[in-house]
Amino acid sequence: MTERHDPAVDRLLRESGRRILDRLPTLEEPLVAVRDRYARTRIRLRTIANTLRYDAPPEPYRLLRIDPTSVEYGVGFGVPKYTQAGVVVGGDWDREGFRFADLDVFRAYVAHFEHDVPWEETPFYDRIVDEIAGGKERWGCATEAQFRTRCDRIDELYDRLRTDGYRTQSELLVEGDDPIRHRRRTELLTERLKDEIAVHIARDGEILFGDGRNRLSMAKLIGLETVPVRVLRRHNGWQAVRDAYVRGEEWARAYAGHPDLAYLEFGDAA
Repeated sequence: MTERHDPAVDRLLRESGRRILDRLPTLEEPLVAVRDRYARTRIRLRTIANTLRYDAPPEPYRLLRIDPTSVEYGVGFGVPKYTQAGVVVGGDWDREGFRFADLDVFRAYVAHFEHDVPWEETPFYDRIVDEIAGGKERWGCATEAQFRTRCDRIDELYDRLRTDGYRTQSELLVEGDDPIRHRRRTELLTERLKDEIAVHIARDGEILFGDGRNRLSMAKLIGLETVPVRVLRRHNGWQAVRDAYVRGEEWARAYAGHPDLAYLEFGDAA
């Protein structure tokens, strides 16, 4: 059974949701719940199929602990995370990435937090403002003033990470949080995991950046030893390693220290 993903359907759902919210903002909470239910259904069907295919089927909602400095390259697919969670696929997608250090957002973080360069003096800031001026919404902002406020919040988040350490979205829940954010972080699983760092795993086990550039950039700069991440896509070559590992094939033991095998038992396949 091969899952079919139609980007047009996902785009139609997102656009329809935006139009409804523009007219009836009070419907945000039920619409978020519907979106979460739809995403969870898609992931559940994919998980069932994976259970039949693999000895070590992916667990789309499991968080792994990784060393942020180990993530040097990234790949992007430009589609919602729930369409990638638990996907196993071959091809050369894992060899067509980019260096994380080359992202203008990461360079802006280095300039701002390590060299005290104002946000407004970074190429990243100029790019986002230009795109907003061109009519695009970027980083949830439709005006430069909103983006400036967003940058202030990034400063606050960086300070919190440096003093309090990294916490998952569910751990960030605080009293007084607004009802929609509260529900997203407690009841709505796919909504909660949308804001975690997301990675993909290449055929040789290399961990590739997928999403969450803010948090990963900060974790790298602060020097955190580990951060929680969610795995989206795996190359089928790496999935073969996982399956061989739980089957107890001796050659796979060489990968025992990999974060994506840490929760598996060697030779534990039924």
